[in-house]
Amino acid sequence: MATSDGHRQGRPRSRPGSGLRRRLLLWLYSNRHIAGSLLACAGPGLLFAGVIREGWWAITAGLYAIGALLAPSPLHLVQRLDESLTLAELPARLDALIDEVRPILGETALAHLAGIRASVNDVLPRLEAQGQGGDSGELSFTLRETVMRYLPETLANYAALPPAFRVAHPLEGGRTARQLLDGQLALLDEQLRQAVLLVARGDAQALLANGRFLQDRFGHADFRAD
Repeated sequence: MATSDGHRQGRPRSRPGSGLRRRLLLWLYSNRHIAGSLLACAGPGLLFAGVIREGWWAITAGLYAIGALLAPSPLHLVQRLDESLTLAELPARLDALIDEVRPILGETALAHLAGIRASVNDVLPRLEAQGQGGDSGELSFTLRETVMRYLPETLANYAALPPAFRVAHPLEGGRTARQLLDGQLALLDEQLRQAVLLVARGDAQALLANGRFLQDRFGHADFRAD
């Protein structure tokens, strides 16, 4: 992603009115607006059926409000896991995170999460046996950052979006948030696999570069940017 002037960590500089436009789009795609609009359609229907006459617009507005209030809210995930988690506790916490987000993800995203989980499972015995020195220390840091920071933040930003927005609204390069998430998780999956292989080969410099790449790429992942 571009890092030239006018960009910061892959995010375009905000344009005048872009924040308002984004909030409006998120509301229009939200469950509350969709549910409210569908229920509000009953107002004109009752008017044309002769059930109500005067004040039909107030009834329609009330129906919209009721629908908006009853609509389910987006899933809220923890942005960052507890820093006190030990390496041994990471798999269980990762499993819990995957189970929590599973209902809103597609097969591609879930497959990459399974790959990330497999890498964690493969490398933990090596880290526990070798301690925190040298290459193992670098991999331990990359692993902790991936599981406790990069992955939760990426999934939380995605989960906060309205379901219709995730799959229908074009974002970067014309891709939807779901497509962008698939790409982000594919990158995390691949980079974690590479990190494990680099430790096995003893390539410390490449391992450091791997960690820096992940930091630059996932320092902030926000699918709502215009």
